[in-house]
Amino acid sequence: MKTKKSRIIFFAIATTYNLLLGLYLKDFIVLSQTLTAFYLLSVPPTFFLLIETRSRAMRTTVYIVLVLDILMNLLYFIYCRRLLPVMTMIVLVTELMYYITCTVRTGKDSSLTKISILVIAGIILVTGITAYIFVCKPVSPYLLNGGATLWDTQTEELADEICAGSDTDAEKVQAIYNWMIANFEYDGNYQTLLQYFDVRRTLSTRKGVCYDFANMFAALCRSQNIPCYVVDGTPYDHSTEDHTWNRVYYDDSWWNVDVTNDISCTASGKEIYGFRKLDDASAPDKDYFITKIY
Repeated sequence: MKTKKSRIIFFAIATTYNLLLGLYLKDFIVLSQTLTAFYLLSVPPTFFLLIETRSRAMRTTVYIVLVLDILMNLLYFIYCRRLLPVMTMIVLVTELMYYITCTVRTGKDSSLTKISILVIAGIILVTGITAYIFVCKPVSPYLLNGGATLWDTQTEELADEICAGSDTDAEKVQAIYNWMIANFEYDGNYQTLLQYFDVRRTLSTRKGVCYDFANMFAALCRSQNIPCYVVDGTPYDHSTEDHTWNRVYYDDSWWNVDVTNDISCTASGKEIYGFRKLDDASAPDKDYFITKIY
């Protein structure tokens, strides 16, 4: 009876947490298949808490599925430099700790228990595979919402306002570029030990570093269905200063654009970088060795 009561309490806590997390993420989820998949990865595992497992085999199955789920969220956190997966991992780690510390009964499981565990495990694994595809093998990464570049409905509405009156993609890109140059400033005091892009933070502070500005520019362009990559690179002179900029597509060509550089140059009165035509999206850069295009 005590174990059953504990399971119900843990289930109530996990469900409440997921509901609150869903409310917080609702503006992102409606626009991001990736984030939807990762949010769903935190929901099905809560139903493990409603099932009393007695056999070692079924508990091992639950352990394996929860660990794989946590690792998938960790991959998203590291590969895409997003903090949101940490929120979903909280409930998963809690459930894993419950199973490790509170499920001590031994015996045979009923057929219903086995079927329920395997069905939930199957749903989680399918969702995990889907999330992996969205993160590591996206069909159109230059239009993706949900990788390192993530925006919400408010960001899309802002992009609509910025591009109002612009008819072509070239005009929209120029409008976004001009708006960012006029409204953002480089944050020289920002600590980049854990660099991640948060569209709400960036729009609220109107400050950031190259990673913030490049992802912000990509978010605004992609929300207008304009192909845009974010590019990470290191200087050829072996400097330790990594840099992030963009490659955007319009007028049947890809163009290099460094919003961060131009924000700083505009503020100091120096010559801006502007837009420079490329042979293709993966063309080498004359100043930086490209480490990642996403």
